[in-house]
Amino acid sequence: MDKIIIRKILSGTTLEEKIGQMFQVGFTGIKVTSDIKEMIENYHVGGIIYFRRNIESLQQVSVLSNELQRLSANKRSYLPLIISTDQEGGMVNRLVGGTHFPGNMVIGAAKKSSLAERAGRAIAGELKAVGINMNFAPVLDISNNPLNLVIGTRSFGGDPLLVADLGVAFIKGMQEEGIIACAKHFPGHGDTSVDSHIDLPVIECRRERLEKVEIYPFKAAIKAGVDSIMTAHICVPALESRKGIPATLSYRILTDLLRGELGYTGVVITDCMEMKAIADTFRVVEGSVMAIEAGSDIVLVSHSLDKQKAAIEAVAKAVKAGRITEKRINQSVLRILRLKEKRIGLESPPVSDYRKINKKTEEEIAYEISKAGVTLVKDEDNLIPINKSIYKKILVVSFPMKKISMAEDDIEDNDLLVSFLRKEGIKVEHRTLSGSNSEMSLPKGIGLVIVCAYGAAHNTYQVKIVKKLLANGIPLIVISSNPYDLQVLPGITTFLVIYDYSPFNLRVAGEIIIGKYKANGILPVTLRI
Repeated sequence: MDKIIIRKILSGTTLEEKIGQMFQVGFTGIKVTSDIKEMIENYHVGGIIYFRRNIESLQQVSVLSNELQRLSANKRSYLPLIISTDQEGGMVNRLVGGTHFPGNMVIGAAKKSSLAERAGRAIAGELKAVGINMNFAPVLDISNNPLNLVIGTRSFGGDPLLVADLGVAFIKGMQEEGIIACAKHFPGHGDTSVDSHIDLPVIECRRERLEKVEIYPFKAAIKAGVDSIMTAHICVPALESRKGIPATLSYRILTDLLRGELGYTGVVITDCMEMKAIADTFRVVEGSVMAIEAGSDIVLVSHSLDKQKAAIEAVAKAVKAGRITEKRINQSVLRILRLKEKRIGLESPPVSDYRKINKKTEEEIAYEISKAGVTLVKDEDNLIPINKSIYKKILVVSFPMKKISMAEDDIEDNDLLVSFLRKEGIKVEHRTLSGSNSEMSLPKGIGLVIVCAYGAAHNTYQVKIVKKLLANGIPLIVISSNPYDLQVLPGITTFLVIYDYSPFNLRVAGEIIIGKYKANGILPVTLRI
């Protein structure tokens, strides 16, 4: 569409409609509710974000997307909605009923940009078929802090060059399928030990290090033409000297650095303003105004209707009071309109059809990624593949799969591994241990124990159980979702890392254990052991 026509749309849009375009909001429900209807019709929001609470099945969410787009089409001046979600794969998997792809670090361990591109393309295809046109992915944060709860294996790895290469490939795959990609979390959330959902993290390092490590993948994404970039609620004193000002609210980071020095011309979107890093310090409403002043184009308010309304009203009030100029609003709305025209179209409402999804093909890609990425870090006692003639009875020990970070979705059940081993004719006993049950007696006849660890680096109870098992002298295999767990499990001689408990990773773990093939992954982070 000609730039003149986009400017004509802008000139015919009221201030309230323009400000609404700068907000993405969430709601609770699997159908159109009165709350979200009000936000579209009366507050003119330009985007909706889906969480698990909005998705029951592929058919349901496809119908929901179509109904939301029709609501937007019935307004005085039609503009399509950006409908977004976080479909990263691994532990952040919103699309119930879709293919559960392995997470980024599995791709990082495979070290194949072709697999990253295929993953991006396949995920985009599923999202497009259910009316989701924006994916808050890929994560371009560097995994360089073992204590990081919120990023962890959501990262491709610890090498900026690898993260950049795989991130760009993933972006290319998604955007070529017509889905808006979003590189996150600028300027880099990897080297933190605080979850910004809970508190305000601070990264203390020199600017030279930031440019070589944290910022490097974002430079590559910008060069590759990434559609959007999400800000991080983190303080970076080397980039913003004002104490306590996070990147999301920093003009120096979003405008001087991202726009000016790095030359980014795409859409900048905030992480959710209801995360405690913002909500407990600057508050959602004032933070929303500050984010726009800093240079954000879209403000994300994911949960509370009252805060969504108040934030939009506060921005309108700030413009009328002269705190924010209408010229500044127009800059952002132009970027949003250009992005909508490019990826969605401005002529008629997009229509989704979940039946276009080819799950068989997409599951084959997910399985291929798992086969290439699952990593046998060490096997000093040659326990893998297991010798069925020696180990006739195996005990699998697992722990309740509780969320480590608020970013995570529901976690897959370890029973998938147990079921696979039993189908292979192996006698398996299964014990799930909780913190209230620290004593464990080994069943009779057990020759080998497999422990499925989950975030042991942050869970002393799991470490305690592993040490007890080691003391028994029975051969022990540890399967873990996090390579950093090995750093707190001294004495482990066989360590298989699957990076996340998604179905295909569990299947591949079982196939490696029985000797169907060898593990192919290469550890993409550095361990201190």
